[in-house]
Amino acid sequence: MQILNIGTLALTLFQAAQIGCYDFMVKKPVKYNQPFVCPCEYNFDPVCGSDGVTYTNRCLLECYSNNGDKTGQPPVTECTDGVTCSDCVCQSIHLPVCSMSGQTYPNECELSCENHRRAQGKRPLEYLAYRAACLGPPGECSTIASPVCGSDNIQYRNLCELNCANGNAKTKGLPPIEFKNVGACLDACQCPDMQYPVCGSDGIQYDNLCEIACQNRQQNCSLSGPVMPAPTKTCQPCICSAEYNPVCGSDRTYGELEARTFSSPCELNCEAKRTNNPNLRVIGFGECPSCFCTGQYLPVCGTDCQTYTNECELRCANNRRPKSDPAISMFHSGPCQVEDCDCSHCDTEYMPVCGSDDLTYWNLCWLNCNSDCSKKQSGKQIYMAKRGSCSL
Repeated sequence: MQILNIGTLALTLFQAAQIGCYDFMVKKPVKYNQPFVCPCEYNFDPVCGSDGVTYTNRCLLECYSNNGDKTGQPPVTECTDGVTCSDCVCQSIHLPVCSMSGQTYPNECELSCENHRRAQGKRPLEYLAYRAACLGPPGECSTIASPVCGSDNIQYRNLCELNCANGNAKTKGLPPIEFKNVGACLDACQCPDMQYPVCGSDGIQYDNLCEIACQNRQQNCSLSGPVMPAPTKTCQPCICSAEYNPVCGSDRTYGELEARTFSSPCELNCEAKRTNNPNLRVIGFGECPSCFCTGQYLPVCGTDCQTYTNECELRCANNRRPKSDPAISMFHSGPCQVEDCDCSHCDTEYMPVCGSDDLTYWNLCWLNCNSDCSKKQSGKQIYMAKRGSCSL
């Protein structure tokens, strides 16, 4: 659910933390075309390159630097001197975002740069409404960030923005956008709409390497191994009957029981041949249990105000919920509350507030409760920094 505060980012994007620029850095920033897709998610977490370009995130900077090495270009390193990227030249990527004024920007960096210029000119800032091209005219919505996820797997600033987008979608004859859950979209994926098909080791063909990176993030803390690029034959369809006779298969590749449901023994055998995996065998008839998680302690706070051992466990909880119930998403990384703190007396009304510890709390009661616990345990009090999510 990490989404950078556009207003704050406009003022701090170019501040220095450490110097890491090459003496031969490009003096005049140059926009790069995008002839390929990197094996990275394209989430906006800006990094200044020594070539004067603001890259979408560190993974993309390293990817472009490595690609430049192959063509004789000087390496690009992270540069945080506060000067190199002051011209605000963005990496050339088409990942449109919509502002609350109804303006579509080519990507989130361009929106950030616009806010940088607005801040310098003491003009009102543009607020992010959602990460997609604007569907129509803006609504009259509050700027307070109470993020919700839509049925289109896009996160909206608040329910009003979702309803506005839904109205515009209906006007255009597009599928309706319905409320899915509060908080982030658990399965959202920021990838460019570019077709560079690649076959995955799971037998699925992906549009590009970014989508494989996204799939691997969704499998974090799962016993399912990472998806890797594989030979094209791995993604050739199996010729089996449509009869549903599920079996649970495992190959024990990773030293523990990694299980997957196949629609029939034929599908399992076909998968074993396609992937050249003789260890893939039937370990049970019927569907596999819904979840296999590592048990690794990387706590996350769910939108049901419960702390889960890791994201995989949160996804498992969704699998066990009735389909009619709203999905649980990740509210933020880390536990929902201070250790040994009981905030169960707080109302569950969703009115997020941002704490002085840069964590988003479900509502003011949850913040005050955690503040009291924190003060007793460490003497540190938590104050409300602003209404709404810290990340928008």
